[in-house]
Amino acid sequence: MKHIGRVYVRLALVLMNTVILMLVIEGASAVIISSRPATTLQADLDAFKSRMLGLSYYQAQDWADGYWTEHLQADNWVYAPYRLWQTRPFAGQYITVDEHGNRLTHASDCNGDTYQIYVFGGSTLWGYGVPDWNTIPTGMQIALIDAGVCVMNFGELGYSSTQSLIRLSQLIANGDVPDMVVFYDGTNDIAAANRTSIAGNHFYYEAINSALSSQKFAQADVSLGQGLLNALTHSATYRLFVGDPPKIQPNWALPPLDESFINATAQAYLNNIAMANALCEANGCVFQAFIQPVLPMSAREVNDEEQRFLWEMPGGLYELFEAVYPIWEAQADELPYLTYMGQALDTQTERIWIDFNHITAVGNLAIASDIVAVIRPFLK
Repeated sequence: MKHIGRVYVRLALVLMNTVILMLVIEGASAVIISSRPATTLQADLDAFKSRMLGLSYYQAQDWADGYWTEHLQADNWVYAPYRLWQTRPFAGQYITVDEHGNRLTHASDCNGDTYQIYVFGGSTLWGYGVPDWNTIPTGMQIALIDAGVCVMNFGELGYSSTQSLIRLSQLIANGDVPDMVVFYDGTNDIAAANRTSIAGNHFYYEAINSALSSQKFAQADVSLGQGLLNALTHSATYRLFVGDPPKIQPNWALPPLDESFINATAQAYLNNIAMANALCEANGCVFQAFIQPVLPMSAREVNDEEQRFLWEMPGGLYELFEAVYPIWEAQADELPYLTYMGQALDTQTERIWIDFNHITAVGNLAIASDIVAVIRPFLK
């Protein structure tokens, strides 16, 4: 028994020393990694800001530097049930987001008796690249100032029409029913489908899917060996000697595009706006949807800067726009609640585009004017 006890003590000492050694190595690895030259997210953000400020449009705007500084701070999300994410409240000089994730619409007076217009969409509707006073909803509000309406901006960065539909249904379920609902979108439905090869999908699918499939959310399905492997690959020691785990890569939908995928992408949007229209019909509000213009569908000749935007588009995205937009254009002739705006900016002579789908304040004003021309007859 004494012999067994001595062996046990020796094994315990070896195990304890091994654990201590591993902790020392892990700590040293963490220190070494932290002292590496910064190839950080901040460096990427600084490079992005510099690139945007280098565009010809922003070189002429005295608010540009301040706006993009605030944009990189405001682009910060919190989980939203069913919709996945929502912008956190932010109060800046150029960007204001309230506690509900809604961006400020200038000149709006939303008292209880005002005709309420709720506008939904993605980042272009939200006002990506412009101050609060240059967004599409603000342009609509100013154009309708004589009509005594309240325009509220429910746009959200990255939202597809499915997420807008969910948000609309949540509002109505809570008794918040506007007089009119406007959807201004299309781009994100196509871009998310292109990124994931799944029609009707949302952005950040890869990261969310990976998180939900991880050991934390599926412990019953992960073996002890797999759990230890997961822990090892995320340790500082592993990252020091092997490198960081590979980044999750998109599953791009590349040409030749399958006809069923094209049709499913187009139909997912059409189904969403049909459901939004049905919700409004059932609850006494007017519904109108607008397919937003995008540079790939422009019929006019592009300049050098715009050509670069087109070259920088992900593989297969240009072709998916070319395939889906004509389907929506044809449907706009049949559906009384859908307006196609694919070439709505082609007559503009000033700088309009800051990438393949986001537009300048000049573009926002033109779009707001076009939307108001369509919806004004419905105002009561």
